[in-house]
Amino acid sequence: MTVDLGTGDGRFVLAHAAAHPDRFVLGIDASPEAMRDASRRAARPASRGGLPNARFVVSAVEALPAGLDGFADLATVHFPWGSLRDAATGHDPTVTAHIRSLICPGGSLRLLLSAAERDGTSGIHPDAVAKAYAALGMTLAERRRATLDDAVAVHSSWGKRLLRRPGPGRSACSLRLDRLPAASGGRG
Repeated sequence: MTVDLGTGDGRFVLAHAAAHPDRFVLGIDASPEAMRDASRRAARPASRGGLPNARFVVSAVEALPAGLDGFADLATVHFPWGSLRDAATGHDPTVTAHIRSLICPGGSLRLLLSAAERDGTSGIHPDAVAKAYAALGMTLAERRRATLDDAVAVHSSWGKRLLRRPGPGRSACSLRLDRLPAASGGRG
């Protein structure tokens, strides 16, 4: 299962579900308006382009629905801002733990992050992000500079705007963090 946090308009969820019909893809966002169109498209009959493997849930990351702990083998967060950015970057350890709780042993978290001082943050510090997740049993598997191609690949119009004209002091990175496999098996 793939869980996309901060789904926005849902284009990534729809594209990922279409490309991977064998995977269940769940988009979670605090704004129902942002996901409304994508949710309707996914709910259409398959003969009209619907995607039975895509669903959307309205929820803030601080209050994720019950039953999702350890369920995702892949969780994604693309160009978050506000409280989701704080959680994804480890600045809010309690909510960072909520994100980590979604990921099954051996699963991955993929982050596309961008920030500048004018966003109310000192930028993205990949080592600090990795350290926050290491405290939660995750290890940094990949770290690189985020590119415009990354934003295009995840269907993020916000990310495209940020990376086309990054502006002074803007940092952008792509991170993959893996949850350590369970020692005795099982989910959780």
